[in-house]
Amino acid sequence: MENKKRKILVIDFGFCHFHNMVELAKDGHEVWVTNSAKNGEECPRDYYESLGITILDKETSERGSLLGKFPEDNGIDTIINENFNVRVPQYWKTDLDYIGLNTLSGHLESRKLWCRTEVSLLGVNVPDLLDEVMVPCVVKPKKVVASEQARVILTEDDLIETDDTQYIEEYIGPNIETNLDFIVSGGKYSISYVQSTCGEVGVKDGKDGWWINHTSYDILSVENRNLTLEAGHKILEWVASLGGSFMGHITGLIKDGKWYFSEINARGEMGNSTPIYVTGNQYLEAMLNGKPQIIGDARNKFYNRLVRAIPKEADSIYPFHLHEKYGVRIPCGLDIIDGEYRSSKQFRYKESDGIIGVVLMDEEIPEEFFQEMEATSDWYCPR
Repeated sequence: MENKKRKILVIDFGFCHFHNMVELAKDGHEVWVTNSAKNGEECPRDYYESLGITILDKETSERGSLLGKFPEDNGIDTIINENFNVRVPQYWKTDLDYIGLNTLSGHLESRKLWCRTEVSLLGVNVPDLLDEVMVPCVVKPKKVVASEQARVILTEDDLIETDDTQYIEEYIGPNIETNLDFIVSGGKYSISYVQSTCGEVGVKDGKDGWWINHTSYDILSVENRNLTLEAGHKILEWVASLGGSFMGHITGLIKDGKWYFSEINARGEMGNSTPIYVTGNQYLEAMLNGKPQIIGDARNKFYNRLVRAIPKEADSIYPFHLHEKYGVRIPCGLDIIDGEYRSSKQFRYKESDGIIGVVLMDEEIPEEFFQEMEATSDWYCPR
């Protein structure tokens, strides 16, 4: 692919494309991204701009008429859109270079009952459907229209009324949660990462909770990794056949030696972004020319060390300089506030104390990096 300098518009879903955009800006492309901040919170504008990325104003981001005109008014030639809630003008897909979901692949995340049914037809294990809410079980929306989420019912206090917009599954537990990251492009797929995730976000004080604060990561055993990959390959052959060019991950649950399908998130990351280990130009080559293995192979060459970093206070200053000192890739989820790096305000509403962590990920993160962070700042890294 010719490495021409592009003008790129990214339709964001809350940090999902951060590292892609950083690499694109590094390679000299002009990058604009929609403002995905909600609940009156501030988007991490200064942090993005320090990295060469421009965040659009809220009105342009949310008014379809204004967003639809933005590419024409600003000479945009490339669109990145993995937000299943955003319908884009048809000419974006036909006249511009378009990276994103099509109609069918857009249903993977938004039409959960349909996706579950299709996966079961592949011969992959899915939890049994239940006729009524009981302890324990999981209540899921058939279709995600706004921000509907699954509810895990573990106690009598969790019981809720359901309606015909929801369905009920058996609770698979105790379990090992698995996450398989993938890339789809040109009808092909590549698996980039497989891990185990521990911990669960629950509703507290009326808030959903920030998932990073309550989650830790581990390597799967050989047996469980093989179970995950076996199911993942079956699912991804079908997913790739739907079309589109996107990144995402499959969540599964392992219990008693069996892997069960939970859901597909057809976007880069859930609420955060981790490194892609390729340049911006390589990312474009992979996504526009049907070469998903460029990204998958780059990330699969090693075990990625993935660790949480959490501030002691909501406004604790983040020791950003340590990334350059130790050669560790920078995280998303930060902003520059009052001249200092701190956790972004965009998702602080999810925790009653406003404390939200970030994910650190690289091929290798020296222990000295963590030691100096904890010795010289009010951030710590559970590991």
